[in-house]
Amino acid sequence: MSEIIMPASVPSRRSVLRLGAASAATATVAAGLLVAGSGPVQAASGDPRPELNGLRVRVPNNNAIYLVLDGYRRFVPNMTTYNKLFRDETGIVTDTGVADIPVGPALSDGASLIGGNGVYLVSNQVKRHVSSGAAMDKYWFSWSKVFEVPQVVLDAMASGQSLS
Repeated sequence: MSEIIMPASVPSRRSVLRLGAASAATATVAAGLLVAGSGPVQAASGDPRPELNGLRVRVPNNNAIYLVLDGYRRFVPNMTTYNKLFRDETGIVTDTGVADIPVGPALSDGASLIGGNGVYLVSNQVKRHVSSGAAMDKYWFSWSKVFEVPQVVLDAMASGQSLS
């Protein structure tokens, strides 16, 4: 079983998370994909891991960054998108066990935080309410990256599940 030691600077986290040991097949697939070192690792399927929501993760020797959202590992398509959402790279978890987190749809290129009557994560043409300051901290979202829009724009967007 892999253990991830969380940096003290990441708020609201237990100090150690247990991701679980990779199966031999998953470890083999992940090891094969790590050679390229820059793209998404598409290995695990299975039950979502909601207890990991908010983590930003990567596999060792691979530059791909994921956000765990709804218990699924979601690929952040590029650093421009990453920098539109997050404070910085502090607290990104690097561990071989990341490949065991099931894969969900990637964040859209240009996913962003918008504000009006609340703060929302907008990705794949869906807005998701970030329910509190604690949720902003949990996901390491940056208050300074919230782009204010008129309420009419928010009202016109499809809504997804809130982030808490």
